[in-house]
This record gives sequence, structure tokens and C-alpha cells, in this order.
Amino acid sequence: MHDYLIIIDKINQKFEQFKLLVLQETEMVKELENFHLTPQQEIIMFYIIRNEPVIANDIANHFNISKSAVSQVISKLEEMKMIFRQVNSINRRETLIYIGDKGQEFHQLLKKIDEMLVEKYYSKVSLTELKNVLDTLNKIVGTK
Repeated sequence: MHDYLIIIDKINQKFEQFKLLVLQETEMVKELENFHLTPQQEIIMFYIIRNEPVIANDIANHFNISKSAVSQVISKLEEMKMIFRQVNSINRRETLIYIGDKGQEFHQLLKKIDEMLVEKYYSKVSLTELKNVLDTLNKIVGTK
């Protein structure tokens, strides 16, 4: 147990150093602040971007939060033009959630940040090493 705690502390320190590097490195990260998203809104936007279109139940199930909490976040994101809702033409009881105009801007900025991170940092290691990191993180969180 003690050895795990030592290694975990070192991993956490490296994550903190990396986060500081990124925050200091780019104006693009500062641009993210212009969207005025809460951490919860940001995480839900990441989910919608990766899985569009989604329904509120998908979000609630994925994050294990109440439909009421999802509804509040979705309403706020819609008000901010980050997303829009549309009745599912196949199942009229469902409302599909799509990325809105502001959400598209947010998505494009995230892509630019990822490209910068690859260029400046991730490209310092091989794809095999990155895949090993991904495999390790997948084992830790219990996904494939």
C-alpha cells in the first residue's frame, strides 16, 4: 500500500505540472474561460460533443446524476446557445440534443488545443507509449 501511495503522489505531481504547463502555454486555454462554463457544464459538453446526438437520459445514466440535474444543465446550455434540442422524428417522446453554434465554437477551440498539445507535448513520446498510458488509465477506471 505504501509503495502505491508514493507512486500515486508522484503521478499527481506530474499531472499538476502538466496542467500548469498547459495553462501557462496557451492563450487558447484562456479563451475557454470566455464560454463561462461551470465544470459540470463543461464535462457534459464534452460528452455531448463525443456522442451527439444524445438524449437527457443518456447523460443522466453516463454521469449517474438525476434527470432533474441534467435538465437544469441542459436548459442553461441551451440558453447559452451551446446546444439545441430537437424532437426525435423516429420517437416523438424523445428530444435529441445537438451542439449549437456556441458549442461548435467551443468544439473547434478544443480541437485547436488538442493539436497544440500534440505538437508541443504528446509528440515527445511514441504512439506506443501513449497507448500504454491509455491502457493503464483504462484499467484504473475499468473501461476498454
